[in-house]
This record gives sequence, structure tokens and C-alpha cells, in this order.
Amino acid sequence: MTYKPSLHSRLRFLKRWFALGLALLLACGITLALAQPSPAQFSLPDGFGQRDGSALPKDVVRFGDLEAAPVRSPLDNSTLFTIASPTVYDRSKAAAGTPVEQRAKQIEDRLNLAITYRTMDLKTLVVAVARLNNVTVIDVRDDKYPRPLTLVSVTAKDADFNGKPIDALAAEWRDILNTEIRKGIKQYSSDAIVSTLGQSLRALCWMVVATLAVALLKRGIGHRQRVLRQHKRDLDPAPAQEALIDPQQTVPKQADTERLIQQRTHFLEGLKHTLNLDRRLGLWSFLQWLLFWLLVLMWYIGVFKLANQLPGLSAISGYVLSKPLELLAVWFFTGLAIRLSRRTIDRFKATWQSHDFSSLIDMGDAQRRKLRISTIAGAAKGLATVLIATTGLLAALGRLGIPTGSVLAIGGLLGLAISFGSQSLVKDLVNGFLILAEDQYAIGDVIDLGDTTGLVENLNLRVTQLRSGDGELVTLPNSAIVQVKNLTRSWSRVNFSIDVAYHTDPAKALRVLREVAQGLYDDPQWQDKMLVAPDVLGIDSVSHRGMTITTWIQTAPAQQWAVGREFRFRVREALEKNDIEIGTPRQTYALEASAVEVNGHSRERSNQES
Repeated sequence: MTYKPSLHSRLRFLKRWFALGLALLLACGITLALAQPSPAQFSLPDGFGQRDGSALPKDVVRFGDLEAAPVRSPLDNSTLFTIASPTVYDRSKAAAGTPVEQRAKQIEDRLNLAITYRTMDLKTLVVAVARLNNVTVIDVRDDKYPRPLTLVSVTAKDADFNGKPIDALAAEWRDILNTEIRKGIKQYSSDAIVSTLGQSLRALCWMVVATLAVALLKRGIGHRQRVLRQHKRDLDPAPAQEALIDPQQTVPKQADTERLIQQRTHFLEGLKHTLNLDRRLGLWSFLQWLLFWLLVLMWYIGVFKLANQLPGLSAISGYVLSKPLELLAVWFFTGLAIRLSRRTIDRFKATWQSHDFSSLIDMGDAQRRKLRISTIAGAAKGLATVLIATTGLLAALGRLGIPTGSVLAIGGLLGLAISFGSQSLVKDLVNGFLILAEDQYAIGDVIDLGDTTGLVENLNLRVTQLRSGDGELVTLPNSAIVQVKNLTRSWSRVNFSIDVAYHTDPAKALRVLREVAQGLYDDPQWQDKMLVAPDVLGIDSVSHRGMTITTWIQTAPAQQWAVGREFRFRVREALEKNDIEIGTPRQTYALEASAVEVNGHSRERSNQES
């Protein structure tokens, strides 16, 4: 059977992701909008809000009266050397001097000019140390551009910071700049560009082929998942035509009882297969997730290598390995932690269910125990997912420079506001936890909540879902559940009372009922549905209706209706066979006679006895 997603399911999928993205954008917007720097609180990350002149820019370090900053390569963004300048305490003032970061930017721009714009000749290229206005400088020239281009001035502050004489430091920087310029000119040559483009195109083709292979593999796994999901839906109970017993009925209808038994049995059998399918779906889902990250890793490494090879893009390779890599790592480990937590919970559930408690509890309680463990495990998975996802989101915000303390503070305020506005939700969660902890009912139980009776098909911390007698799925918030009558907890009982005629021999009536009860218990077809032999209690009352005889039959969970129906059928046959009459209400009337003169005639009025 091929499963095709319906238009409704597709729209629901798009709506879910759209809501998630909108929520994330709204959360980030609120965080940035409310994150105003104030004393004893927090400051905005770099790049947001206003700055005062005393804030140090990125990559600038201060050592007393010295400030240092790196000079980076325009080719691969690596650090060539570090320069130093006098400390500038207020960068907002124009007369404060040239900050060290501006000086580093000027050196990088001049180096980029020599490499990419002038296309200087490698044979006549000269990078030399010279004196200009009594300042040691490093310049570059060739035959095409004979006027020297000053790249950097070597100052006393540079020598103090690097701990070397000015001449030695100038010679070291000259060699670094000479190597960098020649390397850049070679990369920007036409032959090198053509060769690099060819290699990049071949690498890109291989990446596309590998992507198609992984996509086909993911498609195959996705098809297998859809088949399993369709199989799971086919196993789900379809109680649309089933009806439950009215709890107010003393004697359930035969059709209602049969449908209830079939409904519960079908549901429990289908649940076992569903749990097995869930484990298989979890395995395929994990393989899908691994293939996705394999695809992400492949493209990430490919883009990084392409950026290193292509001129002009190699400068961004450092950025590719910084923030995006950190965010991807947070995303990966968050997803891995969620899956590991779910797997750990599943293993704990399997280990707990594997223990044999048959000597302590009966089969009904063992079945309930397994269902209860599955329900608690599902709730624990949801809680673990929320906690790990929240931790991952905070870690990602921290990598972006957004202070997580402010996010937690804002989240706490929003949570407090939401808690006041959603007190019923909190009540639902608390009551749902108590229902699970106290084992009031579990999936597969038939319960009576007063206004609603049905089979528990789903149970979590917030809601309980029942399948009603008309096949309706009734969803109730857990806070609305006040009193629960569990009709299938541990064991059940048939409470059977019958009135026999007053003139019947009591010993004979009791003997007949005991014979019927023992015969039912000795029947192999019905004995496994009863926990002990039926108990004929005796005569409970004597009245104008006759003698009331009560019988108790303790049965397995949800078997009380079938056993009670069979017992009543056998009692009816036994009473007829032994000429025992059913009790009939009796009433006595007084009989009087009088003569009444009406129109000259005498008429007798009498009351008759019945």
C-alpha cells in the first residue's frame, strides 16, 4: 500500500513550521528590543544598540598605555602580525588620535591594493625597508609602479609591544609582507584563476552527485517510514461503530457488552504492534537524521575548501569556521542529546517491563503496568525534549553574543505572565502528573467520569482522550477530572441479584444457583475469565416481591459483562427447568359492599381483591 500525504496533512505540516519560525523570530525580536543596557543588569552584544567611546572594539586588547590589534591577510583572513598604538580612552573624540584598529585597517587596505588592484610584476617586485620623515616604513614597488607604496610604519610602540628592535621588527614584517604579496599575485593571475575554477567545478559536480545519492537514500527511507506509518494507522482501533455500556444500567445489553469487549481487546492488541512499529520508526528516523547531518557536513567542508581555493573568497573561510560552525555544532549536539535521551528512556522502559512480577500481580495488573510505563515514558520524552531544546537555544544565543542571563530573565517574566493567564494549563499539568503517579487509570482502561464514559486511548500531562460509545473521540483537560470510576482496574465483579417467588423453597433456590455458578466456573471456556469460583451470598431481603438472592463473581478486568451475560442466561434456563418462579410484586385491597339508591334503583358497589 502506497501512502500519499493528503492536502490537509501538508497544510498542517507547513503551518507547524511557519508557526515555529514565527515564534523564533518573535522571541529574538523581543529579546533584542527589551535588552537595554543598564547598571547591575547586562549589556547588549557587539553590533547592537549605541556605544560610548570607551568600549573596546573587537580584536583590540589594552595593556596600560598600549593597545594592540592584529593585521589580517586579505587572502585567508589569517593574522600576519600584531601592531600597537598609544591607548585611546575615548574613541568618540576626533582629537583623541588614531586608534589601533583604524591603523590596522589602513594596512590591510594598502596590502589589498598591492595584491588585487595593481597586479604588480613578480620579477621586478621589491618589498623593502626605508626611512620616511625619520620613520621606519615598509614599502613595495616594481617597474610598472616605480613610486613606492607605503604599507606599514614601524613605530616605537610596535617595537615595545613585540619586544624587538625597530630594524629587526621591520625586517621580519618585510619578509611576511613580501611572501603575502607574491602569494596573492599568483592566486589572482589568469592561469591560476582558470585552474582553480576547473578544480572547483569538478568538486562541485562531485558534491552534487553525492547529494543526489544521499537524497535518493533519504527518499527510500522516507518511503519506508510512510509505509510503516500507514501500517500503524491500519492497526489503530476503529471504534466508530462500537458502543460502550451505560454505567447506569444494572444489566448491560448484550450487544453493548460484546462491543465493549471487542473494543478493548482490539485496542490492547493493536497497541502492542503499535509500540513495535514505533521502535522501527524511531530507528529509521535516526538514520534520516544521520543522513541529513552527513549532507550538511559534506556541503560545509565543500564550501570551506572552495572558499580557500577561489581568490577573493578565501578571506571569508575564517568566518565559515567560526560562528556558523559553532551554531551547527550546537544544533547537532542538541538533536543528538534529544535522541539519546529518548533512547535512554526507551531502554529504561524496556528494562523495567522485562522484570517478571507475575508472582506478585495478576495479568490484568501486569498489562496495566506496561501501559502505565509507556504513558510515563511518553511524558518523560516530551519533558526531556523541551529541556534540551531550551538549553540548546540558550547556547546558540550565547554563541551569537546575546547574553543568556537576559534571555532567562525575560523568559522568567514571560513565564510568570503566562502562568497568571494560563492557570488552567498549570492545573492540567499538575493533575496529569498526579494521575500518572497515582495510577488512577491508564491507556486501555474503561473509565466513567460521570458525564463521559469511554475507553482511554491517549493520556498525557495535559489531556485525556476517551473513545465514547458513539465512536466519538472525547478530549478532556486533566483539571476537569474530579472523580474517576475505573471499570477495568486489576479485577472486576459481576453483582447479580434475582428475586424468586415468595413461596419458593429457599434451600432449593440457593442450591440451583450454586449449581449454576459452579457449572459456569468449571466450564473451561469461562474459567480463565474468572479469578475465583462464584460466591452465592444468600438471601439478602424478603419483601412483597419475593426473596432476593445475590451472587458475586470476581472476574478478570473487562470480563464482567461477558461473564455476567452468560451467567444470567444459565440462571434463566435453570429456573425454568426447576419450576422456580420469578418474584412478582403483590398488593392486597380491602373488599366492601353497600347499597346505594340511585333513581329509585338499588346498585351494589363492590371492590374486588387482586
